[in-house]
Amino acid sequence: MSGFERKTGTVDADGLPGRADAGPAGHFRFAADFGLGVLMLLAVGAVTLVPVVFVVIESFNTAGIAEPYKFGLAGWQQAFSSPKTLSAIGYSFLLSIRIPIALAIAFVIAWLLIRVRIPGSRLIEHILWFSFFLPLLPVAIGWILLLDSGYGLLNLVLEKLPFIHGPVFSIYSVPGIIWVHLSLATVPVMVILLAPALRQLDAANEEAAVMSGAGNLLTLFRVTIPLIAPAILTAFIAGFIRSLEVFEVEQLLGTPAGIQVYATRIYDLISSEPPLYPQAMALSSFFLLILLVMTLLHQRQLGRLGGRATITGKGVRLRPALRAKWHYLATALLGLYIAFSIGLPLVMLLLGSFNRLFGFFFIADPWTLDHWIEAGSDPDIAHAALNSTVIGLAAALIGTLLYALIAWALVRTRLWGRGVISLLIWLPWAIPGVVLGLTLSTILLEAPVLSALYGTSVPLVLALIVKSMPIGVQMLRTSIGQVSQDIEEAAAMSGAGFPLIFRRITLPLIAPMCVAIFLLVFMATLTDISTVVLLASPGSRTLSLLMFQFSTSSRPESAAVVGIIIATLSLFITSIAFRIGITMNPEH
Repeated sequence: MSGFERKTGTVDADGLPGRADAGPAGHFRFAADFGLGVLMLLAVGAVTLVPVVFVVIESFNTAGIAEPYKFGLAGWQQAFSSPKTLSAIGYSFLLSIRIPIALAIAFVIAWLLIRVRIPGSRLIEHILWFSFFLPLLPVAIGWILLLDSGYGLLNLVLEKLPFIHGPVFSIYSVPGIIWVHLSLATVPVMVILLAPALRQLDAANEEAAVMSGAGNLLTLFRVTIPLIAPAILTAFIAGFIRSLEVFEVEQLLGTPAGIQVYATRIYDLISSEPPLYPQAMALSSFFLLILLVMTLLHQRQLGRLGGRATITGKGVRLRPALRAKWHYLATALLGLYIAFSIGLPLVMLLLGSFNRLFGFFFIADPWTLDHWIEAGSDPDIAHAALNSTVIGLAAALIGTLLYALIAWALVRTRLWGRGVISLLIWLPWAIPGVVLGLTLSTILLEAPVLSALYGTSVPLVLALIVKSMPIGVQMLRTSIGQVSQDIEEAAAMSGAGFPLIFRRITLPLIAPMCVAIFLLVFMATLTDISTVVLLASPGSRTLSLLMFQFSTSSRPESAAVVGIIIATLSLFITSIAFRIGITMNPEH
């Protein structure tokens, strides 16, 4: 039952609907809550818990996947007695230092864009969206062309100075990997996650503090940050978990320096001959435990922070509340940051697509159009582009709606098992994408009814929805929590049912976050490689998989061309969705 029953006295002290003390109506409500809770628990568990159970069981199967089960601890012993595994775990946590750094930078950027009237804020936010959608793999190659210790252009330019001898930078290092992630992925996605929460914050809260004598800095730390603390915490936990499963950049930049992380170590175990599945599953199970601890801490801290509705039934003012004297300086600094962190590697990517030999700019006749002409006549690229669009739109539309319904149920109802459901939602991030893909493909092949779906686009859509569920549900949960329940109750008292209220009231109020989640899921189709690499057939191959194939088959020029195509498609979709989001946003 929904929280619309507060007026009838069936709501507990937290504002959540509860069981009536007596009477058949109370028993009916309790039975309905219990029944719906069980159904949701089974549905969520089927797509999140089953792969996890599969991973844990197979970690003790010394016979290997698809073989008769044979219990043993050999996989665990071999995995954690290997120096490579221990080193990979250490590097995973070391590289996670970028998360608090990125969160601090992203909050400042989001605050400047949303709460301060800096010129060009809309364009800057759009560029950050675009940078997040840029595929990491080819753009990382752009950074190689700039920062390679042997032939990187920046190193070559700096070596011309009289007081510099030898290369200054090396992209094949821990700082190099951290920088690539910070500039291209971590900071932009943190801004994307924090911006809707700041945008939905009523400016009257900050204005009241200023009128009471508080300065802008004190207002920021005593009013703004506490009000969006749940969103900040969720972004931090989500970023930390995702940092443990990164794959492409570490595989490309870490291998030459002997740097392995959690995900690349699992990839090596699975791709070895013969595949070492028990060791890979044991390492995955170890990080399941880490996820469980992080999730419990997240739930406990959210409980302490409590819900903070920043959109109520009263009039709200959602426009930026501040105008700083230094706003032009802030715009200039952000422009320089974007030009260096995004513009440089993007230019290198574009130039590389016209190189006769990728990265060799000083040979005779270095430029050619052959790679683009070949791409224009390649049916595989056209088919992969169509697959990416169809699969991405399906996963984004279905996923966003499902995430919103699950988030609403977790926030607005007292369904049985809500705490367990909240825990299950985080599970897909506990499994590296390559392991999740392997798990789903094995389940599809072994299940008689589901085997007919293997080789179609359906498994890819399912995998992308499952993989994005943690961030989708948690961020929409935070956004719905910012909307006062009184607004929905007023509509219910006027006779509106849940479908009408959800469609006409709840969704429009959380539209900025819905657009953000839609784009995040669609982005996964364009850039995700590890999750779908074992699920895709030649007929359902996406642009990201085609780009990965080119990159690993000594065709970096073709990979650059596909990367530019992905970036162009991402920019087009982002522009449309960004305009829709602004139109639906009450701020405008």
